[in-house]
Amino acid sequence: MAQLSALRRALLSSEGSNPSKGGKENVKWVEGVRGVASFFVVVTHLCRAWDYTLWFPRDNEHAAPKLLQLPFLRLPWQGRIGVTMFAFLTGYVCAIKPLRQVKSGNMSGALTTLGKSAFRRPPRLIMPATVALIIAWLFAQLGGFKVSSRCDAAWLRHSSPKDIGSLDTEIPRLFHNFQTVWLSGRQEYDDHQWALLPLLQGAFTIYVTLFATLFMKVRFRLLTVSILFMWYWLDPRIGRETFECQFLYGVLLCDIGSEPRFRQWVNEWTRTRRAIQTSLIILGIYVASYPGERPEWADWSAQLHDIGDYIFPAGTAEYHKRWSAVGWCLMVVGIWMSPTMQGIFSNKLFMWFGRNSFAVYLTHGTVLRVFAARMIYGWSGEPFSITQNENGDPVHHWLKRSGPLTFMVAIPVFFVVEYTIAHYWTTYVDAWCAKATKLLEDAMFESEDEKSAMQSYA
Repeated sequence: MAQLSALRRALLSSEGSNPSKGGKENVKWVEGVRGVASFFVVVTHLCRAWDYTLWFPRDNEHAAPKLLQLPFLRLPWQGRIGVTMFAFLTGYVCAIKPLRQVKSGNMSGALTTLGKSAFRRPPRLIMPATVALIIAWLFAQLGGFKVSSRCDAAWLRHSSPKDIGSLDTEIPRLFHNFQTVWLSGRQEYDDHQWALLPLLQGAFTIYVTLFATLFMKVRFRLLTVSILFMWYWLDPRIGRETFECQFLYGVLLCDIGSEPRFRQWVNEWTRTRRAIQTSLIILGIYVASYPGERPEWADWSAQLHDIGDYIFPAGTAEYHKRWSAVGWCLMVVGIWMSPTMQGIFSNKLFMWFGRNSFAVYLTHGTVLRVFAARMIYGWSGEPFSITQNENGDPVHHWLKRSGPLTFMVAIPVFFVVEYTIAHYWTTYVDAWCAKATKLLEDAMFESEDEKSAMQSYA
């Protein structure tokens, strides 16, 4: 009880504290976790393409579960949690600098940071995503998606662009897709970009929330963000738990984590902290393992479904996304409380994956459908034919996938190619987009000297 009381005082008694005192907060781990999130996204798309049964708790109601269908082990393969992690990290990263400035007494700097961050966010997302869209469009014109649109993997077929016409129809179609992806999240050439719109909208949710709460005392800012979190959590509409709740949860943990008294509690109550963080991580992985489909086929997932009936708002349609959100909220608190876990995610390997995470997200869909599909099905897209049955209905004779040995070679090669492309994308394409954004910022914002001169004149 003494330890919990100390934690409570750390969270509620921090007004006027100096963040330069106490334990220093490590925020590099966020980059490493981002790399894990992007890896989960890629892995789940591989599973959706070629081993969809990993989304079930077992292959059928009476079969024994496979090893990778068991709780804990199944988490990466049904990597829907990756988008949830991205949303949390967006909230955390957007809040780091302005909250630090506020707590150091630099309110003017915090407001400037919010303004410039809000300006940078759209071009930093839209420009590289548009380059990725154009590349996917070019591959479509060259027949790059021919194999993936004819293969026996239904998910690959459905997510590949179809009905590619001549340039007089394809050029307007390109501009139409650029419009729809930022209006509705729908995009025909690379449907993985659907998440970019809610992530962009979420960033502005964070900016508005921070702007409205910067002048509050810490405890009341935490209370306000917590109320907003619960407001969205009680909304049963699809996506609230994946996006809005995670944006606000990121702000909440960022605010608490930057408090020196909290860091002091982390450093002083080591045994209590380790017990709490370990329990949270284990429980989080377990509940986040909730299957995407057929939870009634296993006792453990059926039990989670019954618990969800009590803790999720009435009308919730997608329990698997709710459990992913709950699981991540538990896991990330365990990571956030643990200097050891933060150190692991801050090492050079995880940091490298994190730096390339956005590039991986943007490019993996095209690489998967253009390159990996050809390694699995061959390069020609043949033999493929459509016949008719006795009723006159079309019968598609899809390309058949190769055997296990081919997959053992193709999947590692795919990852090497994908992360190599992502590295060069980050080095050149993303760097160019950053420079272009900086040029826009310099042209459209007043310099510090100009602002000082205007203030002196006033």
